[in-house]
Amino acid sequence: MFVARIVIFVLIFALLIWLLTSTAVIVHQGEVKVVESFGKFVRTLEPGLHFLIPIVYTVRQRVSLKQVPLEIPPQSAITRDNVIVQIDEAIKYHVTDVRAFVYDNEDAVTAMIQDAQSNLRGIIGKMDLNEVLNGTEEINVALFESIKDITAGYGLAIDRINIGEILVSDEIINSMNKLITASRDKESMITLSEGRKHSLILDSEAKSSEMQIDAEARSKQTKIDAEARADRTRIDAAAEAEKIRVITEAEQLRIKALNQAIKESELTPEVLQYLGLEAFKEVANSETNTVIIPSNMTDLANVPVMKQLWEKTSSEK
Repeated sequence: MFVARIVIFVLIFALLIWLLTSTAVIVHQGEVKVVESFGKFVRTLEPGLHFLIPIVYTVRQRVSLKQVPLEIPPQSAITRDNVIVQIDEAIKYHVTDVRAFVYDNEDAVTAMIQDAQSNLRGIIGKMDLNEVLNGTEEINVALFESIKDITAGYGLAIDRINIGEILVSDEIINSMNKLITASRDKESMITLSEGRKHSLILDSEAKSSEMQIDAEARSKQTKIDAEARADRTRIDAAAEAEKIRVITEAEQLRIKALNQAIKESELTPEVLQYLGLEAFKEVANSETNTVIIPSNMTDLANVPVMKQLWEKTSSEK
């Protein structure tokens, strides 16, 4: 009888433990739990302690709402110039719609990965190898824009997607190195040619400037010489004019003085006529071949003098 009581007590205690564990549900921070009733979605449990009626309600799945990092294995893609590259991706996502994440897709994460890989191949196929190698940031943006709306239907939101390492075959690498070397040699030759061209242009400009400076210097010197000659001519002309003026003034003064002296001497016209005859006589006696006849030679007083001059000239012949 005592043993039977112990067995009953143990069964009741086990039942209580089962009821407690079945009805009490603890949800941790950063997650939710999906509750079903006979296979039908009822609600989600937020973080905290909850109690459910056993058998009627059950917890189907725990869903994390935290951001999840995911590494996608490398995949092959062909560029527009037919080069095969190996590219890996890294995605960070979180669940935004628990019901769609659990019930609308069998495996939402796998569907997201497949969409990312498919869209990446399409983006790479529109780019040349150089664009792929140098445009990872552009690829990231294009890939994010192409799948963010698709994954929203899976109850997921992509926070960030990054292209990782891009690998190409050794043959392609060697060809690229040769191409880079040839490009650098070409750029070096172009740079040297441009340097020589620039040097020739500078030399030509320097010579042109030198010739222009010489021409300007000669022009300035010619102008200075012409101005100097003009100044000298003006100075000489001014000096000559001043000389003539002085001589003229002196002559005027001399004539005035002579006239004044004659006036003061009180000579009569008869005396002046006599003096003129004497002076004309001296001219006639000289060896000159030209004689100026005064305008008053027609006067009777001068006729005897002209007669003497004529006779003197005839006798010498």
